[in-house]
Amino acid sequence: MKVFNRISSIALLVIFALLTAPGIAAGKASEVLVTVGKTPVTAADLETAVRSSPFAVQFNSLEEQEQAVLRGDLLQRLVALRLLYLEAKARGLDATPEFRKEMEEYRTAQLYRFYIQKLREQLRLPEDELEALKAEYPGQPDALAAAKAARLAEEFRGLRLLSLQLLRDRQHVRFFEDRIVEGITPETVLMEGDDVAVRYQDLVKEGDFPKMPDPEWIKERLYQRTELLLFAQAAAQENVDIEARMESYAQERLPALLTEQMEQQWVPDEKALRDYFDATPDLAKIPERWHVGQLVTSSYAQAAALEKRIREGESLFALAGRYSIDQYGRAHNGDMGWLKEGEGNPEFELRLKNMADGEVSDIIKTSKGYHLVTVLERRPGKMRRFSEMKDKVRQAIINDQLAAYLKVLNEKYPVDWKILADSSAQGAKSE
Repeated sequence: MKVFNRISSIALLVIFALLTAPGIAAGKASEVLVTVGKTPVTAADLETAVRSSPFAVQFNSLEEQEQAVLRGDLLQRLVALRLLYLEAKARGLDATPEFRKEMEEYRTAQLYRFYIQKLREQLRLPEDELEALKAEYPGQPDALAAAKAARLAEEFRGLRLLSLQLLRDRQHVRFFEDRIVEGITPETVLMEGDDVAVRYQDLVKEGDFPKMPDPEWIKERLYQRTELLLFAQAAAQENVDIEARMESYAQERLPALLTEQMEQQWVPDEKALRDYFDATPDLAKIPERWHVGQLVTSSYAQAAALEKRIREGESLFALAGRYSIDQYGRAHNGDMGWLKEGEGNPEFELRLKNMADGEVSDIIKTSKGYHLVTVLERRPGKMRRFSEMKDKVRQAIINDQLAAYLKVLNEKYPVDWKILADSSAQGAKSE
């Protein structure tokens, strides 16, 4: 999601450079990088996004510039989410019954997780059992760890069931399994305690099934729901503070709800998909791909000499491993892997299109040197049918519309890049 609609490419480079600064990378948590409306995005928010990203595991192994670009992209996404969040609040989506119910379900789930974690933390293997396991698995740390985990899991199951039974007794819980029959209504109570209850609608969403599901399946969900509610209730009675998690979830969920609403306007029917597909034929194109072998030299004379040797029977790949100035190609004996149409030099690709597999080209001059290339194999391009493309077309429409929508929201909720203002102030001060 690109939201830098008012920022020049030079300013973007400044942002990326600043995002490599030790203070940002190390985490001056409270430092405000940007405000959206009156909502700040801090260095701590950015670091949380980094840790939650798919790149988190390999982030520290990336080059400094790559880290900066990734941080910049994540910062853009955070700004976009803040814009959507503010608009969702302005539209009152946080006050809808559906959202409030969802938030209550999330609260219950978080309290349940707290209680389960508390039970786990109580578990300790008695010293005599631990010593017995060590004697059983001498010099086998992996086997010992697995045996300890199995024993703790067994102990946890017992503790969990005992805790559940105590809470049931305390709440005077009663189950009404005999009510799980054809004709059951959404309001039918299937479990009831002093201040807890489970209705059929809590287990089976209306419209999900054409008829009542298997009774045993419903009973299983009934007992799972009962455990969830009782454990969450017990955690709530301990005054567990999960408000920060609740707010964080709302900041993620409200933008998603707003986007879902807007998507219905952007893609109202299949005709909208078809019209977009017809107007953007490149979307259906699968580009041609070539498995390329290559040798690159710094001078025409050397390329000509090597071309002569190849024509006389020597291997382009063996020569590339010795003479190519392309580091990757030299390390891989000229095997450059697969090149997709549209990713390389246009003149270079035109030659590849018109060459037979196994044929060695004449010398091709580019800004990187003088090339001799060959095509090992190719995968022809083709055009996909509309029926194959519906999901991709839908996503393309949403991406286009969302980008435009974010520009509108940027007008409504001004984005103030503090990180740029701070850099300007520091520059003036240093002068």
